[in-house]
Amino acid sequence: MQRSAALALTIIFFVLFAFLAYFGARVALWSSVIFGIFVSLIILNIFYPPSQATIDDPDYTLVLYASIEIIGIILLSIYIFRATLSDVRCC
Repeated sequence: MQRSAALALTIIFFVLFAFLAYFGARVALWSSVIFGIFVSLIILNIFYPPSQATIDDPDYTLVLYASIEIIGIILLSIYIFRATLSDVRCC
């Protein structure tokens, strides 16, 4: 699959799953966004793996691809870190 098509599909899946989680499952906004990022990163890495990015010619979509990958991983890490610190045992 081409990089631009994979990026468009990733953005569509992000919006779809974030809205489904927020409005359908009534999950908190931050958690819905993180869930959308998680699913869309999986979809992006399936349809356009990082190994393919090293083979294809670079253009503006490569910057967008790298930005989505890096920002997504950073946001997932922040969420996991925050959830880990706020998850305490009772008693």
